[in-house]
Amino acid sequence: MSRGPGAAVNAGSRSLGTGAWAAGLASAAAYGLTPVVAVLAYRDGVSPSVLVTLRGLCGSAVLLLIAAGTGRLRGISRRPAAALLFLCGPLFGVQILAYFAAVQATGAQVALALVHIYPLFVLLLVCLARRQRVNVWTVALCVPMVCGIGLVAGGGAASSSITVIGVGAALLSASGYAVYLVLGEEWGRSVGVVNAALLVTVGATITTGIVAVATRQSFAVPQGVWNVAVVQGLLLNPVGIGCAFYAMRRLGSVAMSMIGLLEPIFGIVSAALVLGEHLDPVQWLGVGFILSLGGLLPWTMSARRRRPVASSGAVQAHQEVNRAGVVDGHESQ
Repeated sequence: MSRGPGAAVNAGSRSLGTGAWAAGLASAAAYGLTPVVAVLAYRDGVSPSVLVTLRGLCGSAVLLLIAAGTGRLRGISRRPAAALLFLCGPLFGVQILAYFAAVQATGAQVALALVHIYPLFVLLLVCLARRQRVNVWTVALCVPMVCGIGLVAGGGAASSSITVIGVGAALLSASGYAVYLVLGEEWGRSVGVVNAALLVTVGATITTGIVAVATRQSFAVPQGVWNVAVVQGLLLNPVGIGCAFYAMRRLGSVAMSMIGLLEPIFGIVSAALVLGEHLDPVQWLGVGFILSLGGLLPWTMSARRRRPVASSGAVQAHQEVNRAGVVDGHESQ
């Protein structure tokens, strides 16, 4: 018995969806590992703005080579490209610096918990700016996952003093990243994944470089700092930004923000393995809480897409998949 063209389209959409979730997890892993690797550079006394600038230079170079070598720069849409370069890039750079300011002012644990409420801001922006209806099951998962972040961040033995400046910086970082995700979802579709990652990286690097120069930070850094910058710039930064754009293209900014709640898990577990840090029982409880809820996320995001697909032909089936938001029929890069 033949499955028909509709079944073939559904199989293709499921494959794309699986790849998008895998890309989102890769992005979360890269972002989670980034601060652990950065610790190795901070031990040499480098400032966050200098390290972010150096890694941005390395990341921009490798992304430019990929984009130019594969011909992706030809025929790029100018308006979305300019928006990614001059708006999303600076937003990304500012939110990174705001996060580091929050860590310095109020401690890593509190900053970690506050910054990762950004999915709530994403949900709010999607509802208000786009008038898009958000799946109630997604909201039902988002809130307890954010609470799980609080368990992971607040369960450690190190004490943190909450300050107004620290809380404000953390909320600035969270809101800036939320705006970056929502805007980047639309413009990233127009220019492609590699170009979007390149433009954002260049814009963020210029922004953090200006801050470093304005605050008179020294770029004369030891070899160990360059090693960290190369690892971040050539691997973690391109994977983090590029995979996030790919996942947003297929799943949307809401789903990507929810996947991002796994970042602290990757960070804390890798810190335990690489830096010898240990988790207490409360933190392990938070890890299990977030992972168990995160496992339900693909089901909640696909629940609203479960509609019967007519078998009258491949065109009708493909249109149904497009309405479900799984495949973007206008992009093939």
